[in-house]
Amino acid sequence: MSLYVVKFGGSSVSSALRIKQAALIVGKLIDGGNKVVVVTSAMQGMTGHLIDLTKNFSNDSFDREYDAVISVGEQVAAGLFAMALNSMDFLAKSMSAWQAQIKSDGEFSDGFVVDVEQENILECLQNNITPVVAGFQGVSLDGDVQTIGRGGSDATACAVAHSIGADECLIYTDVDGVYTADPRIVLGARRISCISYDEMLEMASGGARVLQSKSVLIAKKYNIKLKVLSSFCDSGETVVCDHTKYILQDKKITGIAHNTSMVKILISSVSMSVIDVLNSVCQNSGKLELLKFLESDVAQASFLFPKSAVKHLKNVFSKMADVAFSVDNDIGVVTLVGSGVKTEQSILADVLHILSSKKILVKQISVSEVSIAVVVSFGQVEKVVNLLHDFFFI
Repeated sequence: MSLYVVKFGGSSVSSALRIKQAALIVGKLIDGGNKVVVVTSAMQGMTGHLIDLTKNFSNDSFDREYDAVISVGEQVAAGLFAMALNSMDFLAKSMSAWQAQIKSDGEFSDGFVVDVEQENILECLQNNITPVVAGFQGVSLDGDVQTIGRGGSDATACAVAHSIGADECLIYTDVDGVYTADPRIVLGARRISCISYDEMLEMASGGARVLQSKSVLIAKKYNIKLKVLSSFCDSGETVVCDHTKYILQDKKITGIAHNTSMVKILISSVSMSVIDVLNSVCQNSGKLELLKFLESDVAQASFLFPKSAVKHLKNVFSKMADVAFSVDNDIGVVTLVGSGVKTEQSILADVLHILSSKKILVKQISVSEVSIAVVVSFGQVEKVVNLLHDFFFI
């Protein structure tokens, strides 16, 4: 017998039919003698609809009431999923964040899970009841509902898996794993059978939307075995695990991610007070890794930030008379991820040669132990992804 945490994304619970089909997956696990905890996202499109409703009253208020509204979708999906299991003669019980005792901290609309008390969930399992937990939400230190960022149900699943000592955390979505590039823009993209936590974190941070980066951080910290599977077909999976279990491949590059929701900010007179502001914005947006783009010239530096952070930055820096900055909206970031980046210096040379031969302007570049991030113009992103994928994988 195994203990699983099984998370279903919005597309997997997008309709009554999809919920019934997802419930069949859970039912098969239970029939196999296993214990299962289900974590649900909101039905596809519902969170967007709820966000649109809030805009009737405020365009930029990420506060207590905003989170109270946008967290409702997951509770609806959890209740419907529990009803589906009960209709199939599997005892099930939906649970909100406060019922599952999921504690969170941080900012509204971008919190993080700090603890999951296991008693209520384990009590259900001991009574052969399948808990269906609403993802994406936690309860703050003040007792308020707090959401943990778009895609946050992944983090909920990993936090619950750690709390109850699950054998595996299964993430069901509309794709059958993590691919070498976004298959929507790269026809030759291939499914990756196994990827390390560090590589997956870089892929997620670089724009791959299969897993939320917070979930990968939790999985890495507690060595949780993750699997990404499709709820639409049974064609394969990607395993995310510790690097010591990672099956090394001949390829030095594991995958290519891209992100078109960033802006480049050029800041003059960089000081410790400016760095403190940038750190604060990055921390609140869950984008700490973006500070690696700081250039060597300390008098003037460029950074990459989510577009959603620009308004806040402008408000803060407008009060600092000695700071001037400009915003470049015409950018996209293409990130090559792989264990070979650290040891194979030729990889960077190959990237620069390929792009220069196609007369593609590189606006900025950053190299870490497992990634090379290249900033190009917005309109060149798809072309760059395909060029690099063809070279390293085809």
